[in-house]
Amino acid sequence: MQRFFIDPHLIANGQATVTGQDARHIGKVLRLKPGVRLELFDGSGSIYEAEITTIAKVEVKTRILSQRRHRDQPPFLSLAQALLKGKKMDLVIQKATELGAIDIQPVLTRHCVAAAPGAAQIERWQRIANEACKQCDRPLPPLCRPGLDLTQLLGQREAGVDKIFCWEEEKTATLADLDLRPARKVMLLLGPEGGFAPEEAAGAIANGFRPVSLGPRVLRAETAAIAALAIVQFLLGNLRATDRHLASPPPETRCGR
Repeated sequence: MQRFFIDPHLIANGQATVTGQDARHIGKVLRLKPGVRLELFDGSGSIYEAEITTIAKVEVKTRILSQRRHRDQPPFLSLAQALLKGKKMDLVIQKATELGAIDIQPVLTRHCVAAAPGAAQIERWQRIANEACKQCDRPLPPLCRPGLDLTQLLGQREAGVDKIFCWEEEKTATLADLDLRPARKVMLLLGPEGGFAPEEAAGAIANGFRPVSLGPRVLRAETAAIAALAIVQFLLGNLRATDRHLASPPPETRCGR
């Protein structure tokens, strides 16, 4: 079943309207017809099964058949990623979304080559995350946050967060050595192509981040991020098979035809 995000303001009276590029995609690319069913995500965790009623050039009208609710459950994983060059950051955001990160914090460090992201870039990354959600059937997208300097990130204080950073100079501790079971949330910090400066690593340790190694091989920055995300999610138990969308199953709401 095809999936689309929809503005919740366009859902009313048992009907939902798909507009813009998605509407054109439905009519011109997919060539769907009235009577075909879609899944619609409103970005807040509500999932609608809907049936196309009419297709126009700039909008597609649907009738809502059912609604259910998805809520992410702890332990949560937050990615703090030093800015990467070009499309590397796009790739990390896409894969972090597929692997279930709840938010993505771009971080500016000493060895970053990429410039600090503006509002347009953050919006673009959010669109990439939303598109990845449609592909991997994730109804609640991660939040792509505005960029922060590393010093600002290290100064944040949040209770119940287990903080880890992957550091090429760490020679003994690995992710497998960490006991993450009590964590409600884990923040995973990864550096840019040039790694962390020594004083940045020292600052991270001083502010409660535990350094870990990803092994003896030198990984590309984007590879390190994807590998670390997958390993931490496995250690947190977030890669277990569960009923689709129903980690905490609510009763399904049926809408009249």
